[in-house]
Amino acid sequence: MDTLREDIAIRLIEERTRLGYSQSDMARLLDISTEALRRYEVGAREAGVEFLAKSAGLGVDVQYILTGVKSANAQMAEKSNQPLVHIASGGSANVINEVSGGVVNIATRNVTQVKAEVKPNEEHISQAQASVLKKLVDDIVKLEQAVKQKPKSHQAVWSALNAHCKVTRYLLIPFGDFEKAEKYLRMWIGRLNSAKKASKTDNSSWRNRKYAYIKINTKDTPEWLDGYMNKHFDTDSLTELDDEQLSKVYSAVASRKKRTKQS
Repeated sequence: MDTLREDIAIRLIEERTRLGYSQSDMARLLDISTEALRRYEVGAREAGVEFLAKSAGLGVDVQYILTGVKSANAQMAEKSNQPLVHIASGGSANVINEVSGGVVNIATRNVTQVKAEVKPNEEHISQAQASVLKKLVDDIVKLEQAVKQKPKSHQAVWSALNAHCKVTRYLLIPFGDFEKAEKYLRMWIGRLNSAKKASKTDNSSWRNRKYAYIKINTKDTPEWLDGYMNKHFDTDSLTELDDEQLSKVYSAVASRKKRTKQS
């Protein structure tokens, strides 16, 4: 497997993680199997135009996945937790035109911004339900700051929730989808609480297990491991990595091991 596909696979995992999706959640929203998404994420399958187009609709930064350079449009979108509905003349704002030689061409068109009308209690969630979601988002951000080295902001959490519910603003969540939104946020809180507990009670053991797996599976290619860590984290020492970075190295080693078995 070439380095380009490996890098794309790693950045795809980073984007899914950034948006707060589990592998099964994202697969369901993309209308593909969990196994198909797993193959994309280990570099066993090349990301095609249809997959990338659907991913962009969930808020995935396709430009970053392909090039490693953050999209200015994606960064601007994350700064607003109350985005407007975007309607482009003649089509969508960001259109993936074609794939040629593994290169995806993305054309940007002029966009007209139209604010959607909110109808609480009728079509959309009520003010009381909105308050519940706000409180849950606040709780998530506090836990993110307590658990993560790079915690999600309010804007990032709102963006993930909006993508999960397929709306542009949380106030536009359909009245009947309130339980879906609440469950999504409470599951997020549950994952963070588990991580917080694990980091306090068993972090040393957890890190030692990661160290052992990585070392065992790169004992014949230590130069690959050093090169990967220097490229992505500017260090060649596993002990200098935070938990999130160590997890990324672990995933990269596991993906490389699977590709080696398949070849």
